[in-house]
Amino acid sequence: MVIGTCDGFTLSVARTPAELDLAAGIRYRAYRATGALPECASARFLDAFDQAPDARTVLVWHGDRPVAATRTLVSRDTARTDLTAALAFGDVIREVIPPQAVVIEANRFVVDPEVAGMNRRAIWPMIRANLMRCAFEEGDYFVAALRPAHLAFYARVLRLSVASEERVYPGLRTGMHLMTADLHTQVPLIMAEFTALQATHAEQSALFGEVSCVHPDHPHARPGL
Repeated sequence: MVIGTCDGFTLSVARTPAELDLAAGIRYRAYRATGALPECASARFLDAFDQAPDARTVLVWHGDRPVAATRTLVSRDTARTDLTAALAFGDVIREVIPPQAVVIEANRFVVDPEVAGMNRRAIWPMIRANLMRCAFEEGDYFVAALRPAHLAFYARVLRLSVASEERVYPGLRTGMHLMTADLHTQVPLIMAEFTALQATHAEQSALFGEVSCVHPDHPHARPGL
């Protein structure tokens, strides 16, 4: 099963420490490029949420090279402490989202600045991966913390609404706003406008089910997955 998009991109979920390390390196380089992180000897960025049971870190590959990464989380906890965004916006999330709702969060949404020409192109497979998680988990609401420069793009493409004032995000030097969307009303509109983001249930299950499937000929395919 190919989990991917056009332009030669494929997606896989990081299942091993080595794969998570690839994502951590991309995060570090991306955050350093925007001044969001101080220099660190490990040249990696990880946090406690990487080990959360419902965390899924998705690597975006172009050919045999990882060029981007994103992480998705699922919250069914009324306190919302299982969301990274709650570190800065917990009060806002609890105020604007019903306590019984299933919430999907996109975070650690990064493109490797060392790979030329990928900054715009690799965004779309990451968006597709997050929408696949929303569908697979039957989510009710979507949340993401975004820098001011990115608000207009995600309002346009994902129909997100700004739900908070700017706050400095813990662990980074970056001011961000919380953005949210009601998935039941917005996803049909997104899919009607951006048909390339659509995915089958088989693709969703292959990426976010118990095992992650990639193209059998992909250089990063692993036996039994």
